[in-house]
Amino acid sequence: SDMITKLEDEAGRDAMKKAFCDKELGQTKEQKDDKADDIQALHTKTEQASSRSAKLQEEIAMLQSELSKITKSQAVLDRLRTKEKEIFEASKAKAEKGLEGVQTAIKMLKDYYSKGDSTGAASGIIGILEDIESKMTTYLADLTSDEEAAVAEYVSMSKENGV
Repeated sequence: SDMITKLEDEAGRDAMKKAFCDKELGQTKEQKDDKADDIQALHTKTEQASSRSAKLQEEIAMLQSELSKITKSQAVLDRLRTKEKEIFEASKAKAEKGLEGVQTAIKMLKDYYSKGDSTGAASGIIGILEDIESKMTTYLADLTSDEEAAVAEYVSMSKENGV
């Protein structure tokens, strides 16, 4: 009977150990399932981040291409502006020199004809020169106005290009 009691006690302890092990195995399985869910969620987040990274890399490539085009466009714009400025400066210098010549001619003719008898032909010639002077002054003003507009447009386009 001691042996039976001993065996019963051992069986009871074994049952307690088994219950403890079953409980621990259940908790471990639950924790394992939770960790598997966490791993799956992290894997999904990683895939999403990789996808977003690929999209961003495509956007970066597109933006770099657009920036390159803008830079090339700005270089062309700079060359055109330089050429326009050179043409303006040359045209302005010629117009100013021509205007100065006409003004000198008018002054000389007025001085000459103011000393003697003035004929109708003299006043006709002076009138023609004064008309030319007026047209040259207008041309010079238009030339300057066009240059200022070209500069403003260049500045505006350069700002738009971000340069």
